[in-house]
Amino acid sequence: MRLNLFYPAVVLVGLALFFLFRPPVETDINFFGFAESNETAVNYNYPVVIEEILVQPGQAVKAGEALLRVSRRKAKETLADQSFRIRELQAEEGIWRSRKQDQLAELRREGEQRVAAIQRDIEEAQRKLDYQLSLSEGLSTVSVAPATYQPLRDKIAALRDDLALAQVNSKEKVEALEREIALGGNPYRAQIDRLAAEEQFDADQQVQPFEVTAPDDGLIGNIDVKEEEHVPSYETLLSFYEPHSSVIRGYLHEDQTSKVDIGSVFEVYSLRDPSLVYTGTVIGLGSRIVSIPARLRKLRDFETYGREVIVEITPENGFLQKEKVGLRSVGAENVSR
Repeated sequence: MRLNLFYPAVVLVGLALFFLFRPPVETDINFFGFAESNETAVNYNYPVVIEEILVQPGQAVKAGEALLRVSRRKAKETLADQSFRIRELQAEEGIWRSRKQDQLAELRREGEQRVAAIQRDIEEAQRKLDYQLSLSEGLSTVSVAPATYQPLRDKIAALRDDLALAQVNSKEKVEALEREIALGGNPYRAQIDRLAAEEQFDADQQVQPFEVTAPDDGLIGNIDVKEEEHVPSYETLLSFYEPHSSVIRGYLHEDQTSKVDIGSVFEVYSLRDPSLVYTGTVIGLGSRIVSIPARLRKLRDFETYGREVIVEITPENGFLQKEKVGLRSVGAENVSR
Protein backbone atom coordinates (compact mmCIF):
# COMPACT_ATOMS: atom_id res chain seq x y z
CA MET A 1 0.00 0.00 0.00
CA ARG A 2 1.47 3.34 -1.10
CA LEU A 3 1.74 6.02 1.56
CA ASN A 4 0.18 9.35 0.42
CA LEU A 5 2.54 12.10 1.69
CA PHE A 6 0.52 15.02 0.34
CA TYR A 7 -1.79 15.50 3.31
CA PRO A 8 0.90 15.14 6.00
CA ALA A 9 3.00 17.66 4.08
CA VAL A 10 0.10 20.13 3.99
CA VAL A 11 -0.36 19.74 7.74
CA LEU A 12 3.34 20.26 8.41
CA VAL A 13 3.48 23.36 6.21
CA GLY A 14 0.39 24.75 7.93
CA LEU A 15 1.91 24.20 11.36
CA ALA A 16 5.17 25.79 10.25
CA LEU A 17 3.38 28.87 8.94
CA PHE A 18 1.31 29.10 12.13
CA PHE A 19 4.36 29.10 14.39
CA LEU A 20 6.24 31.43 12.04
CA PHE A 21 3.60 34.14 11.90
CA ARG A 22 1.92 33.75 15.27
CA PRO A 23 2.37 36.75 17.59
CA PRO A 24 5.26 36.22 19.99
CA VAL A 25 4.42 35.31 23.56
CA GLU A 26 4.38 38.04 26.20
CA THR A 27 7.96 37.46 27.32
CA ASP A 28 9.40 37.20 23.81
CA ILE A 29 9.85 40.67 22.31
CA ASN A 30 12.53 40.49 19.66
CA PHE A 31 12.90 42.68 16.60
CA PHE A 32 15.47 44.38 14.39
CA GLY A 33 16.66 47.94 14.03
CA PHE A 34 19.68 49.92 12.90
CA ALA A 35 22.11 52.41 14.39
CA GLU A 36 21.05 55.87 13.28
CA SER A 37 23.37 57.90 11.12
CA ASN A 38 23.98 61.17 13.02
CA GLU A 39 24.86 63.31 10.03
CA THR A 40 25.48 67.04 10.37
CA ALA A 41 25.36 69.17 7.23
CA VAL A 42 27.71 72.14 7.54
CA ASN A 43 26.46 75.33 5.87
CA TYR A 44 26.16 79.07 6.50
CA ASN A 45 23.41 81.62 6.06
CA TYR A 46 25.66 83.79 3.89
CA PRO A 47 27.79 83.13 0.80
CA VAL A 48 31.40 82.01 1.24
CA VAL A 49 34.43 81.25 -0.92
CA ILE A 50 36.36 78.01 -0.34
CA GLU A 51 40.02 78.93 0.08
CA GLU A 52 41.44 75.53 1.12
CA ILE A 53 40.12 72.03 1.88
CA LEU A 54 42.03 70.46 4.78
CA VAL A 55 40.38 67.00 5.07
CA GLN A 56 39.35 64.02 2.94
CA PRO A 57 36.07 62.04 2.88
CA GLY A 58 36.08 59.34 5.55
CA GLN A 59 38.83 60.99 7.57
CA ALA A 60 38.56 60.82 11.37
CA VAL A 61 38.79 64.23 13.02
CA LYS A 62 38.81 65.61 16.55
CA ALA A 63 36.52 68.27 17.97
CA GLY A 64 37.72 71.74 16.97
CA GLU A 65 39.99 70.48 14.18
CA ALA A 66 40.04 72.74 11.11
CA LEU A 67 38.19 71.23 8.14
CA LEU A 68 38.06 74.10 5.64
CA ARG A 69 39.50 77.56 5.24
CA VAL A 70 36.87 79.87 3.81
CA SER A 71 36.16 83.57 3.51
CA ARG A 72 32.97 85.50 3.69
CA ARG A 73 32.68 87.98 0.85
CA LYS A 74 30.02 90.60 0.46
CA ALA A 75 28.84 90.91 -3.11
CA LYS A 76 29.82 94.19 -4.78
CA GLU A 77 26.30 94.40 -6.20
CA THR A 78 24.91 94.49 -2.65
CA LEU A 79 27.27 97.30 -1.65
CA ALA A 80 26.40 99.26 -4.79
CA ASP A 81 22.70 98.75 -4.11
CA GLN A 82 23.11 100.15 -0.60
CA SER A 83 24.89 103.25 -1.95
CA PHE A 84 22.15 103.75 -4.52
CA ARG A 85 19.45 103.42 -1.85
CA ILE A 86 21.25 105.96 0.36
CA ARG A 87 21.36 108.45 -2.52
CA GLU A 88 17.65 107.88 -3.15
CA LEU A 89 16.83 108.55 0.48
CA GLN A 90 19.03 111.65 0.54
CA ALA A 91 17.14 113.01 -2.48
CA GLU A 92 13.81 112.27 -0.76
CA GLU A 93 15.14 113.93 2.39
CA GLY A 94 15.99 117.05 0.37
CA ILE A 95 12.47 117.16 -1.06
CA TRP A 96 11.03 116.72 2.43
CA ARG A 97 13.15 119.58 3.79
CA SER A 98 12.14 121.82 0.89
CA ARG A 99 8.46 121.13 1.56
CA LYS A 100 8.87 121.81 5.26
CA GLN A 101 10.66 125.09 4.53
CA ASP A 102 7.79 126.07 2.24
CA GLN A 103 5.32 125.20 5.03
CA LEU A 104 7.39 127.27 7.46
CA ALA A 105 7.36 130.28 5.14
CA GLU A 106 3.61 129.88 4.65
CA LEU A 107 3.05 129.76 8.42
CA ARG A 108 5.07 132.94 8.89
CA ARG A 109 3.20 134.65 6.07
CA GLU A 110 -0.21 133.63 7.43
CA GLY A 111 0.76 134.79 10.92
CA GLU A 112 1.98 138.15 9.65
CA GLN A 113 -1.18 138.64 7.59
CA ARG A 114 -3.39 137.78 10.57
CA VAL A 115 -1.50 140.21 12.84
CA ALA A 116 -1.57 142.97 10.20
CA ALA A 117 -5.33 142.56 9.70
CA ILE A 118 -6.00 142.84 13.44
CA GLN A 119 -3.73 145.88 13.69
CA ARG A 120 -5.67 147.56 10.87
CA ASP A 121 -8.94 146.87 12.69
CA ILE A 122 -7.47 148.36 15.87
CA GLU A 123 -6.28 151.47 14.03
CA GLU A 124 -9.67 151.92 12.35
CA ALA A 125 -11.55 151.59 15.65
CA GLN A 126 -9.10 153.97 17.31
CA ARG A 127 -9.64 156.57 14.56
CA LYS A 128 -13.40 156.36 15.04
CA LEU A 129 -13.02 156.79 18.77
CA ASP A 130 -10.68 159.75 18.33
CA TYR A 131 -13.07 161.35 15.83
CA GLN A 132 -16.04 161.04 18.14
CA LEU A 133 -14.07 162.41 21.05
CA SER A 134 -13.00 165.42 18.96
CA LEU A 135 -16.61 166.15 18.05
CA SER A 136 -17.75 166.08 21.66
CA GLU A 137 -14.99 168.45 22.69
CA GLY A 138 -16.42 171.11 20.29
CA LEU A 139 -19.88 171.00 21.84
CA SER A 140 -20.04 173.47 24.74
CA THR A 141 -23.81 173.38 25.29
CA VAL A 142 -24.34 169.58 25.02
CA SER A 143 -22.75 167.11 27.41
CA VAL A 144 -21.96 163.59 26.11
CA ALA A 145 -22.04 160.70 28.59
CA PRO A 146 -18.81 158.64 28.82
CA ALA A 147 -20.82 155.45 28.14
CA THR A 148 -21.39 156.66 24.62
CA TYR A 149 -17.80 155.74 23.67
CA GLN A 150 -17.58 152.49 25.67
CA PRO A 151 -18.49 150.11 22.80
CA LEU A 152 -15.57 151.38 20.74
CA ARG A 153 -13.23 151.13 23.72
CA ASP A 154 -14.42 147.53 24.35
CA LYS A 155 -13.90 146.66 20.69
CA ILE A 156 -10.36 148.05 20.74
CA ALA A 157 -9.56 146.09 23.91
CA ALA A 158 -10.93 142.86 22.38
CA LEU A 159 -8.95 143.42 19.19
CA ARG A 160 -5.77 143.94 21.20
CA ASP A 161 -6.43 140.61 22.97
CA ASP A 162 -6.93 138.95 19.56
CA LEU A 163 -3.68 140.51 18.39
CA ALA A 164 -1.71 139.13 21.34
CA LEU A 165 -3.26 135.66 20.89
CA ALA A 166 -2.56 135.65 17.15
CA GLN A 167 1.08 136.60 17.74
CA VAL A 168 1.50 133.80 20.32
CA ASN A 169 -0.20 131.17 18.11
CA SER A 170 1.86 132.12 15.08
CA LYS A 171 5.09 131.96 17.07
CA GLU A 172 4.23 128.54 18.55
CA LYS A 173 3.37 127.01 15.16
CA VAL A 174 6.57 128.33 13.60
CA GLU A 175 8.74 127.10 16.46
CA ALA A 176 7.07 123.64 16.43
CA LEU A 177 7.78 123.20 12.72
CA GLU A 178 11.35 124.43 13.17
CA ARG A 179 11.87 121.81 15.91
CA GLU A 180 10.42 119.09 13.66
CA ILE A 181 12.87 120.00 10.93
CA ALA A 182 15.85 120.26 13.26
CA LEU A 183 15.30 117.37 15.68
CA GLY A 184 13.24 114.29 15.02
CA GLY A 185 10.62 114.82 12.40
CA ASN A 186 12.77 113.76 9.44
CA PRO A 187 11.43 110.34 8.32
CA TYR A 188 14.49 109.60 6.16
CA ARG A 189 17.44 110.40 8.42
CA ALA A 190 17.17 107.23 10.53
CA GLN A 191 17.06 105.06 7.39
CA ILE A 192 20.03 106.90 5.88
CA ASP A 193 22.08 106.53 9.06
CA ARG A 194 21.23 102.82 9.34
CA LEU A 195 22.11 102.10 5.72
CA ALA A 196 25.30 104.10 6.00
CA ALA A 197 26.31 102.10 9.09
CA GLU A 198 25.49 98.83 7.30
CA GLU A 199 27.43 99.97 4.26
CA GLN A 200 30.48 100.72 6.39
CA PHE A 201 30.16 97.41 8.24
CA ASP A 202 29.79 95.47 4.99
CA ALA A 203 32.79 97.26 3.54
CA ASP A 204 34.82 96.31 6.61
CA GLN A 205 33.56 92.72 6.38
CA GLN A 206 33.74 92.40 2.60
CA VAL A 207 36.49 89.78 2.89
CA GLN A 208 36.46 87.99 6.24
CA PRO A 209 38.49 84.74 6.42
CA PHE A 210 37.74 82.04 8.98
CA GLU A 211 38.03 78.27 9.50
CA VAL A 212 35.29 75.66 9.53
CA THR A 213 35.97 73.35 12.48
CA ALA A 214 34.65 69.95 13.55
CA PRO A 215 31.78 70.28 16.06
CA ASP A 216 32.78 67.02 17.78
CA ASP A 217 34.92 63.93 17.33
CA GLY A 218 33.74 62.12 14.22
CA LEU A 219 34.18 61.27 10.57
CA ILE A 220 34.04 63.39 7.43
CA GLY A 221 31.28 62.34 5.05
CA ASN A 222 30.87 63.94 1.64
CA ILE A 223 32.76 67.08 0.68
CA ASP A 224 30.41 68.97 -1.63
CA VAL A 225 32.69 71.86 -2.61
CA LYS A 226 36.03 72.48 -4.27
CA GLU A 227 38.70 75.07 -3.71
CA GLU A 228 38.06 78.61 -5.02
CA GLU A 229 34.37 77.82 -5.39
CA HIS A 230 31.83 80.51 -4.52
CA VAL A 231 29.15 78.80 -2.42
CA PRO A 232 25.71 80.44 -2.01
CA SER A 233 23.95 80.82 1.32
CA TYR A 234 22.66 77.60 2.95
CA GLU A 235 24.46 75.33 0.46
CA THR A 236 26.08 72.32 2.15
CA LEU A 237 29.88 72.50 2.31
CA LEU A 238 30.45 69.04 3.77
CA SER A 239 28.78 66.43 5.97
CA PHE A 240 30.04 65.25 9.34
CA TYR A 241 29.25 62.05 11.20
CA GLU A 242 29.62 61.19 14.84
CA PRO A 243 31.73 58.01 15.12
CA HIS A 244 29.01 55.99 16.85
CA SER A 245 25.31 56.71 17.08
CA SER A 246 23.57 56.68 20.44
CA VAL A 247 20.17 56.24 18.78
CA ILE A 248 18.76 52.92 17.55
CA ARG A 249 15.71 52.96 15.28
CA GLY A 250 13.75 49.72 15.26
CA TYR A 251 10.37 48.45 14.05
CA LEU A 252 8.21 46.39 16.39
CA HIS A 253 5.57 44.05 14.92
CA GLU A 254 2.09 45.55 15.14
CA ASP A 255 0.85 42.66 17.33
CA GLN A 256 3.41 43.61 20.00
CA THR A 257 2.97 47.38 20.13
CA SER A 258 0.97 47.29 23.36
CA LYS A 259 3.88 45.60 25.16
CA VAL A 260 6.36 48.48 24.76
CA ASP A 261 6.17 51.95 26.26
CA ILE A 262 8.44 54.93 26.91
CA GLY A 263 11.06 53.81 29.41
CA SER A 264 11.00 50.13 28.42
CA VAL A 265 14.44 48.52 28.62
CA PHE A 266 15.97 46.50 25.77
CA GLU A 267 19.22 44.78 25.01
CA VAL A 268 20.68 45.95 21.72
CA TYR A 269 23.12 43.45 20.20
CA SER A 270 25.25 43.30 17.09
CA LEU A 271 24.43 40.66 14.48
CA ARG A 272 28.02 40.61 13.27
CA ASP A 273 29.76 40.53 16.66
CA PRO A 274 27.91 38.76 19.52
CA SER A 275 30.17 40.44 22.08
CA LEU A 276 28.68 43.87 21.34
CA VAL A 277 25.63 44.08 23.61
CA TYR A 278 24.32 47.29 25.19
CA THR A 279 21.36 48.17 27.35
CA GLY A 280 19.06 50.85 25.96
CA THR A 281 15.89 52.68 26.96
CA VAL A 282 12.91 53.50 24.75
CA ILE A 283 12.76 57.28 24.31
CA GLY A 284 10.31 57.50 21.41
CA LEU A 285 7.45 55.63 19.75
CA GLY A 286 5.93 56.16 16.33
CA SER A 287 2.42 57.60 16.17
CA ARG A 288 1.16 55.18 13.50
CA ILE A 289 1.59 51.71 12.05
CA VAL A 290 3.95 51.67 9.06
CA SER A 291 5.44 49.13 6.68
CA ILE A 292 8.57 47.61 8.21
CA PRO A 293 11.59 48.14 5.91
CA ALA A 294 12.51 44.92 4.07
CA ARG A 295 15.97 44.95 5.62
CA LEU A 296 14.46 44.72 9.11
CA ARG A 297 11.83 42.05 8.42
CA LYS A 298 12.27 38.52 9.67
CA LEU A 299 11.25 37.38 6.17
CA ARG A 300 12.32 39.99 3.61
CA ASP A 301 9.80 38.94 0.95
CA PHE A 302 6.74 39.12 3.23
CA GLU A 303 5.52 42.66 3.83
CA THR A 304 4.78 43.20 7.49
CA TYR A 305 3.72 46.21 9.49
CA GLY A 306 4.77 47.62 12.82
CA ARG A 307 5.49 50.63 14.98
CA GLU A 308 8.69 52.63 15.02
CA VAL A 309 10.64 52.39 18.28
CA ILE A 310 13.51 54.75 19.19
CA VAL A 311 16.00 53.38 21.73
CA GLU A 312 18.84 55.35 23.29
CA ILE A 313 22.11 53.60 24.18
CA THR A 314 25.49 54.83 25.32
CA PRO A 315 27.41 56.81 22.67
CA GLU A 316 30.47 54.77 23.66
CA ASN A 317 29.44 51.77 21.58
CA GLY A 318 30.96 49.70 18.81
CA PHE A 319 28.13 49.83 16.26
CA LEU A 320 28.84 51.12 12.78
CA GLN A 321 26.71 53.83 11.24
CA LYS A 322 23.51 52.25 9.82
CA GLU A 323 24.50 48.82 11.15
CA LYS A 324 21.62 46.35 11.48
CA VAL A 325 21.16 45.26 15.11
CA GLY A 326 18.82 43.10 17.14
CA LEU A 327 16.70 44.21 20.08
CA ARG A 328 15.28 41.99 22.81
CA SER A 329 13.39 42.87 25.96
CA VAL A 330 15.18 42.38 29.27
CA GLY A 331 14.38 42.88 32.94
CA ALA A 332 15.82 45.81 34.84
CA GLU A 333 18.24 43.43 36.56
CA ASN A 334 19.74 42.20 33.25
CA VAL A 335 22.09 45.01 32.28
CA SER A 336 24.85 43.76 30.02
CA ARG A 337 26.71 46.99 29.41
